[in-house]
Amino acid sequence: STLEIEEAKVTAKAQLGLAFEMLDMLKKRSLKAEPEAYQYLIGACGRCGDTERATQLLARMHEDGIVADGVVYSWLVTAFSAESAWRKLSGKADEDLPEWANGASVEMDWNKLQKRSWKERVGRLVSDDPTTSEQELSGLGRSSVQAVRRFTQRKRAERDQKKQQQGKDTKNEVAARPSEERRKTYVPEPILRQILLGENLLEIVYPDISIDTDNELCPRCSTLLTDDDVVAGWTARDAQDYTTKCPICPQKFVPHFCVQSTSPSFNGSRGPGTPLLCERLSPWVLQKELRTAMADREGIEDLLDPEWRERETKNAVLWWNLILSFMRYRFPFSFLLQGSFGTNLIAPTPVDEA
Repeated sequence: STLEIEEAKVTAKAQLGLAFEMLDMLKKRSLKAEPEAYQYLIGACGRCGDTERATQLLARMHEDGIVADGVVYSWLVTAFSAESAWRKLSGKADEDLPEWANGASVEMDWNKLQKRSWKERVGRLVSDDPTTSEQELSGLGRSSVQAVRRFTQRKRAERDQKKQQQGKDTKNEVAARPSEERRKTYVPEPILRQILLGENLLEIVYPDISIDTDNELCPRCSTLLTDDDVVAGWTARDAQDYTTKCPICPQKFVPHFCVQSTSPSFNGSRGPGTPLLCERLSPWVLQKELRTAMADREGIEDLLDPEWRERETKNAVLWWNLILSFMRYRFPFSFLLQGSFGTNLIAPTPVDEA
């Protein structure tokens, strides 16, 4: 019915809105999205018929020096076609496709797109509350996943202690650290709500959840590695290297972390009720493994299905690596729990619509 289509469209736009918040968050953290991220987002805009956001993405791509190819243009045509079809179905006034959407060879008016993008950016900056980041960081400290919170606090304490011992903690570094730390961990309020929602829902699905990343010993020199040590030892952008490197000796080995829960449906390495020992995968290895898993079966639907991760240990390892990575970098992961709940976890809220 028209009502159901309208509801689905509003929900889809709320989900797209969260994705755009992620793009803004990455930029404030001085990070750049991969070209594929833009392509997938424009594809999502095409499926939702969201022409405004699709056009915004073109401007962002141009600002980041990314060239739009034929695939991107085809999704843009899809976006405007879907919007036109919806207007006809809902009885609203139809609108014609813009000239550039009729083919990839048409010259784009980048100046107009950039002007729109900059206006929106200035509007967002003007509306920002200077105290928001402080409030958000304090809110993130109240994680419902106690084990993750403890190892995060220990990491910061160890990092500060190490700098003091090496004599590198100068007055300038002390003064610059708070603002630098806020920049690296900046989280806007809509993303924060999803992070806290995901943490609470994770404890509902997996009671007494514990994720332990601090018991990894180097097999050669028996050095106890922190999670920061494991991450620092990864080979950047190498999807074939499953190892990390010990910071003390040159030994390379596959790191692990342990997950435990009292949930009856939780299957550990030795069956129900036992801890699950997972290989700690770098983002590049994790991306490769996820693409393989999603290509072999039903794509994202399998990833969100609780039965999929309970079916085989390797599936659970991939899923928990995603959870741990999202927690470490303060990304929202509530969508990974969607299969355990009947209602949409990413939906419009009164705050978003205000």
